[in-house]
Amino acid sequence: MTDAARTTPLNITVRVTQPELVRPFIIATGARTHQPVLSVTVGDGIHVGRGAATGVRYRGESVEAMQAQLAGLPGDTVRETLSDHLPAGGAMAALDAALWELEAARANRTVADLIGVDPRALPSAFTIVLDTPDAMAAQTSAESWRPLLKVKLGGNAALEAARMRAVRRAAPETRLVIDANAAWTPEQLGALAPVAKDQGYELLEQPLPMGGETDPVCADALRAAGDIIPLCADESLQTLADLDRVAPLYSHVNIKLDKCGGLTAGLALRDAARARGLGIFVGCMVAPAVAIAPAHLLAQGADYVDLDGPFWFPDEPVRLDEDGLFTPIDPAVWGAGDRHADDR
Repeated sequence: MTDAARTTPLNITVRVTQPELVRPFIIATGARTHQPVLSVTVGDGIHVGRGAATGVRYRGESVEAMQAQLAGLPGDTVRETLSDHLPAGGAMAALDAALWELEAARANRTVADLIGVDPRALPSAFTIVLDTPDAMAAQTSAESWRPLLKVKLGGNAALEAARMRAVRRAAPETRLVIDANAAWTPEQLGALAPVAKDQGYELLEQPLPMGGETDPVCADALRAAGDIIPLCADESLQTLADLDRVAPLYSHVNIKLDKCGGLTAGLALRDAARARGLGIFVGCMVAPAVAIAPAHLLAQGADYVDLDGPFWFPDEPVRLDEDGLFTPIDPAVWGAGDRHADDR
């Protein structure tokens, strides 16, 4: 990007919508039938970049709060210094995506080109939402053709083992991972990790509360469980600043752009995690294709991918191929930028 382009004042536009989901999304922390979405565009009078985010609900982010964070940002804001103006979170992620796309549009390239990625189809997980064992088995049976299922746990403790077994019976050949959404106790982790291993689950994501790594009891439970089944940090890994704390207790980390603040921060976090020998899990919030497209680029080469966010909305421009792989999102949706209608 030229110096002149960098100093061109930008117009930042923010819009909030609340589309309905195709079915209720139910996890340990609650259920929802609609998903508020923050959409951002940045323009220089000719080129337009787009981004979107839904924020991190368990951190108290709302689209209204994110909208307020973006109000009054200077028109000379640049991607590399966003952290000087915004905290890591959904607002920063949406604006980061828009600035990436604006940069690509100005260069007549795509964001994939800019970061040196040749996007390929990915085996993205599909979420089996929390419910009774029988209901989760029914969900699983309908989705067992997919290459990877992510099973939400963290409800009634007495049912957790039954849920795991019911899902496995419904999909005896499908790859499975668990997301406990930080809802287990150390005692539950000790009892349930062997069940997960016995049932052939490959990975256990965030079994204990966020930040529990600093508690000796939780840390001991994580070490013991990690000897049984690979563990992945999600809520406990928000940004690069958390990496040193979680690295000794987990084999994998879940990078979500809404947590870390966007593709720029996600790339740095991925590289730092790999340097520490950690596996990479690229996840997402329930979000539309514009928000997921940057994560699809970040996920190229990841060990695990969970980018089913746009499949929870009707009529999103995303698709699976005949093998159930999530195909690259068209750069016209996000990645190549746009032009102002009156300049076409």
